[in-house]
Amino acid sequence: MNKKNQNKLIVSLGLTLSLAVLMLFSVNSKPYQILELKALDLRFALKPDVKTTSPILHVDIDDKSLEELGRWPWPRIYHEKLTSILKELGAKQILMDVIFTEEYTDNPQQDVVFADALAQTGITYLPFYFAENDEIKNNPLKSVLQKDITKSLNAVAKELSLAPEDLKTRFFSIKKSLLDSAAISSIKKDPDQSFDEMLVDIENTHNWFFFPEEENYLYSQFNKFQSTVLLLKRFHLNIPAGQWPFPKECLDINPPIKLYTQHIKGSGFLNSDSDIDGITRRVPLFVKYQNNILPHLTLSALIDSLQIKEITLSKSKVILKNAHLEDQVKDIEIPVDHNGSMLINWSGKWGNAFEHISYAYILKLQEIRDQLKMDLQSSDTQTKDAAIINYLKKSESEMVKKTRDLVEGKTCIVGLTATGTHDLRAIPIQTKYPMVGVHSNLFETIKNERFIIPQKGFLRYFIFIFTACLIALCSLTKLWKSFLLTLGYSVFYFLLAVLVFSKFGIWIDMVGPFVIIVFGFTTITSFRFFTEEKEKLWIKNAFSHYLSHEVISEMINDPSSLKLGGEKRNITVLFSDIRSFTSFSEGQQPEEVVAMLNEILTKQVKIVFKHNGTLDKFVGDELMAFWGAPSNKNLNDHALLAVKTAIDIQQGMKDLHKKWEQENKPILHIGIGINTGDMVVGNMGSAERMDYTVIGDNVNLGARLCSVADKGEIIISESTYKGSHDHLEVEKLPPVHVKGKAKEIAIYRVIGLK
Repeated sequence: MNKKNQNKLIVSLGLTLSLAVLMLFSVNSKPYQILELKALDLRFALKPDVKTTSPILHVDIDDKSLEELGRWPWPRIYHEKLTSILKELGAKQILMDVIFTEEYTDNPQQDVVFADALAQTGITYLPFYFAENDEIKNNPLKSVLQKDITKSLNAVAKELSLAPEDLKTRFFSIKKSLLDSAAISSIKKDPDQSFDEMLVDIENTHNWFFFPEEENYLYSQFNKFQSTVLLLKRFHLNIPAGQWPFPKECLDINPPIKLYTQHIKGSGFLNSDSDIDGITRRVPLFVKYQNNILPHLTLSALIDSLQIKEITLSKSKVILKNAHLEDQVKDIEIPVDHNGSMLINWSGKWGNAFEHISYAYILKLQEIRDQLKMDLQSSDTQTKDAAIINYLKKSESEMVKKTRDLVEGKTCIVGLTATGTHDLRAIPIQTKYPMVGVHSNLFETIKNERFIIPQKGFLRYFIFIFTACLIALCSLTKLWKSFLLTLGYSVFYFLLAVLVFSKFGIWIDMVGPFVIIVFGFTTITSFRFFTEEKEKLWIKNAFSHYLSHEVISEMINDPSSLKLGGEKRNITVLFSDIRSFTSFSEGQQPEEVVAMLNEILTKQVKIVFKHNGTLDKFVGDELMAFWGAPSNKNLNDHALLAVKTAIDIQQGMKDLHKKWEQENKPILHIGIGINTGDMVVGNMGSAERMDYTVIGDNVNLGARLCSVADKGEIIISESTYKGSHDHLEVEKLPPVHVKGKAKEIAIYRVIGLK
């Protein structure tokens, strides 16, 4: 690599590596993360929908269900019927994405009936949701109120030297949080104690004395506290609180009512996280509350389905030990972020990836059964139309078979999807997606280990540095090649990022590498334009009239050859002169003389350039050209190229003769002399003005041989003949004595090529 390319590479590497370092420092910034998340969404959009294999069935509370069963919320008896039928038809699990945090006051007996169904079926999971407020955790208000829960807002504000209006919202939130914690701790000690017994225990334990305000709040929440304690006792995971590696802790949970919590198979939270751009891509797998670790609702069902007995947590992964899959028992390692949240590998748009059935369709089966039972038990059964009863029986049988095919062995997810009733959020593949679909996608991702794995360590550093080095190396090529190489790498990297995501769930950065590519290429190209490309343009314009395109390209690649000075080289020089031109010009009009001279010289120059010769100069009607410099391409055959040029020039003159005869113009002839030998070649002159030319005794000999040549002849020297004799037919002429030479010179007349 020459010095120029070394300097170019150093500058380019400096630019691109600086960009790479800048990007590495920016990966945790909000703008970078938002852009990278959008790039992740693009990969989801390009990824084809996955054919799901998990045994999942969505039971949708859809528009049709509301039309047939009435406005939401429905009587609890509907849910009792649904769970009973699903169990009968072979459902493996029922996940209800419906909140039951309050008793059904319109008909309390329906709560009892539904609870009985939950107990008898034994496969239903009901959710809870939690509240999280990071402002409460380490707030100085908490320390003050822990000493005296009955302190007023003004008293606390005075103690903390703050304005009451600045504390108002946090004051009541922290107060409720402390009361909740104290009540739950008390009920844990004795779940069967009365409300009054709980108050006494709390006051004695914390040295508090309650005013009616605090008592009324605790009384309103007493049933919730009992349900919470029961839920924690039944469904907390066997993971020591000391092993909790994540910062996420909730301050309050809203469990199902106690009557349901006593009989359900399992429970878990519904909360999901939105990223900084408001799009849902991940869910927390666990949450810590009152030193108990609780799972997501879907994970709770999966733990039972896969017979998980042990779970280990770390800051980067969750391991489900000895998961019982269809054909093996193995550990499932789930990659999680610093909050314990897992990226969901969305299988497809709503309605495409998983099987669906309407809630109302399943209850239709119970409706047919009720009608059939009523008809059979009617006192006038004998008079009933047997065809109606047979029709009902047939309809019931067909519906059972059809529904059983969908339900049997499935985890049935029940949730709201009707217009205006469900929680719609944006996910990577759909702007309005029912959040009940989180369960099926989370289930599918974990069970089939289709995890999304962000690459943030060594691989990220390698990609950024490799991209920077590659873009820098592209600067060593011509601009159009550099553009094509950069474009090719961009397309390759984009396709690679999409492919490894689609096939293996590997999430590699797009934003950083493409910033390096775009800004690196743009910056380098701008630098090249204002330095190298500007220099090349000057060379091309300056020498386009003297050198062939090939020679110019070689000089552009090594502009250092244009410095003032010369070097000794073995070169072949050609002189061409029009015979009797002086006498011709005396008898013609100047315009006609100039026109014919330009015609002859133009023909010769084209032929010189055709054979990669360097046009030195015109001296009146004489042309001078040479081969062997500045290009290094024809160092071994420059003598032959010069002779071929001379042959083509004489042939070109014959073509002009025919043209002139038709135009009734005088016929002009040229003589050509060629010599090969050591000459000095380079830029001669001054720093302000220079000419690229050759000088030396052998140049003069070439000029002398031109004067020896007669009309239409090509005379070459002994040295030129030795450099091309294998390809030429020549006639050896008697030696001649030329000016400046003591000895006679051997010369040859060129007849043609062999």
